[in-house]
Amino acid sequence: MSSIQELRRKYRPTKIKYLLIAESPPVCEDDEVRFFYNPKQEKWDFMFKAIMEVIFPDFKTGYKKGDKHRYLQKFKEAGFYMIDATDTPINNLTLRERNDRIESESENKIKEIRRLISKETPIFLIKKNIFKIFHSKLMNLGYNVVHDEFLPFPARWQLKFKKKFKGFLRKVYNP
Repeated sequence: MSSIQELRRKYRPTKIKYLLIAESPPVCEDDEVRFFYNPKQEKWDFMFKAIMEVIFPDFKTGYKKGDKHRYLQKFKEAGFYMIDATDTPINNLTLRERNDRIESESENKIKEIRRLISKETPIFLIKKNIFKIFHSKLMNLGYNVVHDEFLPFPARWQLKFKKKFKGFLRKVYNP
């Protein structure tokens, strides 16, 4: 788990301008940590590719194998940062077990969010269960959740995710 935290910290902007919240880092069975912020891991990287394609128009035509670090750096420099609702891999659990874990850790995660951003910082919630658990809690605390409907998980819903994320992002981001 510490390697996931180290990878994430490496790409944390000095000032976070946009916060994305996903479910959790994935369970990994091999030596290379399958994780958004791992520049060495490019296989099965649906979340990374979908997000970068929306934020950086040159990604679709300009990305080549081995460029992940460069785009993570651009992501950081633009002020984007992604955290997970739980830092423990849970994608091997049932949906109910995942939601119970996230719900039980949500107050600590909100404390982390308080330390990371101001209430004006735009927040994007990725995945239906993350939206359900965090949207009203964050809105009631005065945070700027940019959207009032969930963003689907990009591994399964690439086109839908990109279309919705692009629409939500336009409200707050002008490169």
